[in-house]
Formats: sequence, structure tokens, C-alpha cells
Amino acid sequence: AKLDRQRTTTSYQEGGNIVDMALAIADIKFTYVVSCQVYGMQKVSKNLKDKACYLNILNLMIMYPSLRIAYIDEVEAPTKNGTTEKTYYSVLVKGVGEKYDEEIYRIKLPGKPTDIGEGKPENQNHAIIFTRGEALQAIDMNQDNYLEEAFKMRNVLEEFGSDKYGKSKPTILGLREHIFTGRY
Repeated sequence: AKLDRQRTTTSYQEGGNIVDMALAIADIKFTYVVSCQVYGMQKVSKNLKDKACYLNILNLMIMYPSLRIAYIDEVEAPTKNGTTEKTYYSVLVKGVGEKYDEEIYRIKLPGKPTDIGEGKPENQNHAIIFTRGEALQAIDMNQDNYLEEAFKMRNVLEEFGSDKYGKSKPTILGLREHIFTGRY
């Protein structure tokens, strides 16, 4: 049986089964934000490879309603003196059936993000504003997710709820990461 992923908390309170209730709670508590700096450029590109990448990301958003894409949008706007000026925005979109990608938030940035810092950390920084909750996991795209990492996650989350630290609970927890580049 195919489950409807567009649930609300009221739908399970009105007599839904336990699976629907669990999925509704997971939908409320879990959002997967992927930072893809070039998504906006791929969306308007005439290049077939870029357009294919855009459509693949779009299909993933439609298939997985909890998936959000954060990207940097570059907009050229005319100034008072007749020239054009580039303005940069951090944008969050979600996949919505026939409407494709729907913009949820648009936040003006103070300048080109990669001019402020380095590309890789700034790609994560511009997307952090769209996250919420008690825990945030930032993973690089070349960091493989393997079974041992899944086992470790429960223990990692326990560190934030532990009483062994007294009043000074940890706010940032760094773990060793295994990076896989090249060919397997």
C-alpha cells in the first residue's frame, strides 16, 4: 500500500493508524536540507547536462517531500545610475507536484558568498539559516555513509542530552570523517 507523504498532525489524530502517525511525526521533526550552490544556474541553463542535473534534483524533491534544496541565486538589477548590479540571495525550495520547485524562503546576502570566505564552508553556511531543531548534521558530498556511521549516530545524539556535563552541555560535537574521493 502506498502511503500519502503529505500528512499533517491532525490527519493521524483523527483516527489514522500507527504507521501514519509515526510518519507524520517524522515529517514534522525531520527535514533534509541539501546545499547546492549551482542549482539556480542549472535551472536556467541551456546546457543539456546542466538541465539534466536540475531535473534529477527536481525529481528527488518531488519523490521525497522532506527534501529541501538551498542554493545561491544571483540576480542582476538596475541601479539608480543606469548600470546593473548583482545581488545574491540564499534560496530554499521544495518539490511540489505540478508546480515543480516552490520557493519557501529567499534571504538577501551581503555579497557574493565565496568572496566572503571559502567556497565549501560558505556553501554550508548559507544553508544553515534554513535548518532548525536540536541537532544538525553536516556531511560533505564525498563523505560516504556506511553502516558504522549509522550505528554511531544514536550515541552522538545522546551526548547532547546527557546529564554528565552538568549545566555546560556541548553545543558542537566534532567527529572523525572518512572522505572518499576518486574511484572505488
